[in-house]
Amino acid sequence: MARERDDDYEDDADDERPARRSKNSGSGGNLGPLDKMYRDTNIAVLIIFGVCCNWIAAILSAVAFFTAKDPKAKSNALIVMIIGVIVAIVGTVLNFAR
Repeated sequence: MARERDDDYEDDADDERPARRSKNSGSGGNLGPLDKMYRDTNIAVLIIFGVCCNWIAAILSAVAFFTAKDPKAKSNALIVMIIGVIVAIVGTVLNFAR
């Protein structure tokens, strides 16, 4: 025997959607503001941040890298830190070469 179903219920579409996972579910939910920023921000925006604000980005990334609990935040902070330092060194060398 087939089970009867009430198709006239208006909220069926909402009930059938899969539950959303929270962003903190994989990392314990105890993240600081730098963890969240480096984890949730698109890597392209972080790279632009590293190029435009190189020393500030390098310092913030170093702090985030050494204090981060989330592995994605750590890897993004490392990328931004490397880019920020390289751009700062290249800029300094070009200033002295003038």
